[in-house]
Amino acid sequence: MMTIEPASFIPIYEQIKTEIKSRISLGALRPNEQLPSIRDLAGELVVNPNTVARAYRDLEQEGFITTRKGKACFVAGDSTALIGREKQRLLGEVFKRAIGEAGKYGFSDEEMQQAFEESLKANRGKNRGEGK
Repeated sequence: MMTIEPASFIPIYEQIKTEIKSRISLGALRPNEQLPSIRDLAGELVVNPNTVARAYRDLEQEGFITTRKGKACFVAGDSTALIGREKQRLLGEVFKRAIGEAGKYGFSDEEMQQAFEESLKANRGKNRGEGK
């Protein structure tokens, strides 16, 4: 189920695009998988169908989805390179937010880097089943 924040300063169509791109990048939406119809998604999100249509149109122009006339919208089958770039973009956003938050608390670059390296090391151990 897709969620949007109507009160957000981010336009709803941008939120829809971001959500779909994220799902494609994470593999939750696979190449050639059919997306909900414009009408169905608009009903689910309680938004104007034109808002969903704009998001789908932008996603198609960016190469993330394709439209088959008279059929529906599908995740692009050749979106591997786009997915890689989108994952990098998402990672960059995560780091920007984290750095911004840490900066608010007065952490130096060195302290942030040390905390990042420690977190990365701790997470690697968890991924290998260590430290349980």
